[in-house]
Amino acid sequence: MYDPYIDIAKFMETATFRRTPEFISANRIVHEDKAVILRRFDEDRTGAPLLIVPPQAGHHSSIADYAQEQSLVQTCLKETTLPVYVVEWKPSTPTRQHETISDLVLQLRLCVHGAGEPVILVGLCQGGWLCAIYACLYPQDIKALMLAAAPIDFTAGGGKLQDVVQGMPIDFYQWLVAMGFGNMLGDMMLMGWKIMNPYERFVSDFINLWVNVRDDKYLERSKQFQTWYEYTQNISGRWYLQAVDKLFKKNHLIQGKLKVLGKYIDLHTITCPIAMLAGEKDDITLVPQLFNMSSYVSTKPEDIFQTIVEDAGHISVFMGRKALKDHWPPALKFTLEKIGLANALTYGARRSVNTETPPQMSAA
Repeated sequence: MYDPYIDIAKFMETATFRRTPEFISANRIVHEDKAVILRRFDEDRTGAPLLIVPPQAGHHSSIADYAQEQSLVQTCLKETTLPVYVVEWKPSTPTRQHETISDLVLQLRLCVHGAGEPVILVGLCQGGWLCAIYACLYPQDIKALMLAAAPIDFTAGGGKLQDVVQGMPIDFYQWLVAMGFGNMLGDMMLMGWKIMNPYERFVSDFINLWVNVRDDKYLERSKQFQTWYEYTQNISGRWYLQAVDKLFKKNHLIQGKLKVLGKYIDLHTITCPIAMLAGEKDDITLVPQLFNMSSYVSTKPEDIFQTIVEDAGHISVFMGRKALKDHWPPALKFTLEKIGLANALTYGARRSVNTETPPQMSAA
């Protein structure tokens, strides 16, 4: 006998499901301080470390190891024999509200040294521009860059995020930080992401949940996503305002006008191989905002790899099944071959990845 109250109970339980996100793969902590945790996901591998740098955008760093078949960590472990590390960013506290982009670079440097430089830096979203800055300041620490859905040429092509950033004065963002008593509140950032797609987040998500309320697998996937999406972390208000003003508004990174640790950042100092992955339907970081990087670095054209993940939105570029199955393996293969570590590809990776560049990819 049909009981509507059971459906309503399942709907409400799923819609309000909350818990703290966790990395799904076995790991151990290599380094921890007030700002970061460095996690290693293997025990005895040797060679150039793959260091994954997740974004700080109000969410947890476990997006790099989101779920079975949706884990960049597991893809790197499967496709290579190299050590794999992930930076886990801690929430900002009142005593850390004055941290700047320079502090972020120094925090990343601790992790690079903890992993054992030189590393292959894998920057996801906001972690990508941080990795690019790091590569300019400490080129000796970097063997290669892999950037996914990462804004570098921030204003190229426009997009929803640019519309918001350019449409609001810096005073508005300063007010948001003041509301967080010096930090940018993760809850504020989450609301901002939701407002960028209001119908999807406030209407269609709940319609889809109700339509699928008797599909247990759908409910579990929804709970899993909400575990990551609804959990928020605060970030330092000072570096947040620096990023909004100097990066997103004024595009100083590609102009050579961004000053970090007392030096102007010049992307032309980057000469290492670069692999870039962008989402076809990413409305947060548009394709040219990443791919335009090719015009500002000194890396040889034949050492630059670009791939567009079909139908992928923003986070799907680094946690979607299609991206991890069809796009990351060729990107890893390209990168390792360019730095002379083809022997660090697993036997299956060498056989499964075609040596020819697929149509949707280009060695830019």
